[in-house]
Amino acid sequence: MIRVDTQWHYRGLQVVRLENKLICLDVFPELGAKIYNFIHRPSNRNLLWHNPRIPPGRQHFGAVFDDVCSGGWDELIPNDLPAAADDGEVLPDHGEVWSQATEWEVVKREETEAGVRFVSRGHVLATAFEKTISLRADESFCTVRYRFTNLGPRPIDFLWNIHPALAVSPATHLAVPARRGIVDSWHAVQFEAGNEYDWPYVVDLAGKRVDLRKVPAPESATADHHYLVDLQRGWCAATDAEARIGFGLVFPTKVFPHLWLFRALGGWRGLYTLILEPSTGYPNDLATARKTGHCGHLDPGASIEAEVKAVAYSGLKAVGNIEPDATVSPG
Repeated sequence: MIRVDTQWHYRGLQVVRLENKLICLDVFPELGAKIYNFIHRPSNRNLLWHNPRIPPGRQHFGAVFDDVCSGGWDELIPNDLPAAADDGEVLPDHGEVWSQATEWEVVKREETEAGVRFVSRGHVLATAFEKTISLRADESFCTVRYRFTNLGPRPIDFLWNIHPALAVSPATHLAVPARRGIVDSWHAVQFEAGNEYDWPYVVDLAGKRVDLRKVPAPESATADHHYLVDLQRGWCAATDAEARIGFGLVFPTKVFPHLWLFRALGGWRGLYTLILEPSTGYPNDLATARKTGHCGHLDPGASIEAEVKAVAYSGLKAVGNIEPDATVSPG
């Protein structure tokens, strides 16, 4: 049995809940269709992180993402850092979608499947961003179908990141089928900015070899940002090896060939989370990504589509692979 509930609110925000006996998702249409909760129901465990000091709330267009970030899964598009657009206008911090209300409708409500579509309209760019979340009975994953359309008369370049902030602990083990990583300049204290390395091992400034699949404790005061480029396959996972419960994403590398690893593990604002971000490009500066050819591109009237699955799994200490149908194999 599956259920869609649109009859309640949280802290004044509309909530759309999709649930079956295995997972439960709570979505905020007024915050760019943020998925605030992704709960593994057998363990009653929320796999997404919540900021302990900043609750979710309505935002004004142009808000600074880090100052109001409440956690959960956001969509960052068409940029990360504030970026110049046509005619001297500026695309706001972390894009046009995350802070704005969406149009939404329940598109399927059956005994075996439910779906809700959310649509965001660009303010600076003439764009439409569609996100349809569907859930079927007896499956421990949801399917998210995206379409991003350029409605304007000029071509656009863009960065698009799927941005789930994950609940982690020192027992968490990361799995990403990457070959190569690059250290970003953000909080580059432990590692040299711009350093390229073979994933998952990077040498720090003290000459120590660090395995980035492991999650340091909050006392480590770790904070850094990495680009994992040219993925071998389109999936990533974070597993609590003690509880044997985890969260995984499977996505098309044709759309998201790279993955960003953002780590705020006690060393930034006292927060403890990390984000595995499938991305269309790098670095986080759109102008640089455009110059190097590492960004998305849409001609006038064109669209880009992607299907992503998010899965909650149990019984594994580590993940070796996630198939396109969301089947998770041990590592």
